[in-house]
Amino acid sequence: MDKFAKLIVLTEQETVHNISLLAQSVGIKVQQQSRSYVLQMPQLKAGTLLACPYHSTDLNKKGMSVELQCLQQKAPLFFFQAERALLNPTQALVNGIRGAIYRDEQLDRVLTALKTMMDGQLYYARPVMSELLDELLLQRRNSNAGQRHATESNLLTRQEKRIIQLVAEGSRNKEIADNLNISAHTVKAHMSSIFRKTQARNRVELLRWLQQPSRHDQPSLVRPA
Repeated sequence: MDKFAKLIVLTEQETVHNISLLAQSVGIKVQQQSRSYVLQMPQLKAGTLLACPYHSTDLNKKGMSVELQCLQQKAPLFFFQAERALLNPTQALVNGIRGAIYRDEQLDRVLTALKTMMDGQLYYARPVMSELLDELLLQRRNSNAGQRHATESNLLTRQEKRIIQLVAEGSRNKEIADNLNISAHTVKAHMSSIFRKTQARNRVELLRWLQQPSRHDQPSLVRPA
């Protein structure tokens, strides 16, 4: 995201808020407005960042409040005066909140946070960012695995899928041949093709392939009664 040119501090007090003073001290263009006033305004000018005092009703286990969603539609925002025990930073980050400045934050950290976010960057503790990145990477790996298995499954013929079903039920090649009314040699050829397409080296690995969580079309591994 590009740098922000203006900071609007949402506050009900008429005097200059401390965070406004701090922002001004590092050359940030600041304006103070009430929440209700900003909510009534049309879309704010691009390059505007909102500083929103955090209330427990804004974002909790039930989700994001309607009011906060409306503010977020006006312009990107971050929380300040947040209580550490009340705010889940990972949840805030996932919901698009650009940062969190806690009530007990040291002065130098507040200044760093303001400059960082006005530069267009997110401001969260490294463990929070690392945890979310790990989760996103895991989701990507699982998604890629699911796509790969879907492709593998699509490459299998109907006959090969029937043979896999019988393998899952514990049938040997001769039993599969008898069941499908084909020769044992044909079963062996199908098994070679199945192993190649699923990258399994034997029946054990084929069963593991079937049992992977990303597979939604896997046959039952329980022999019918």
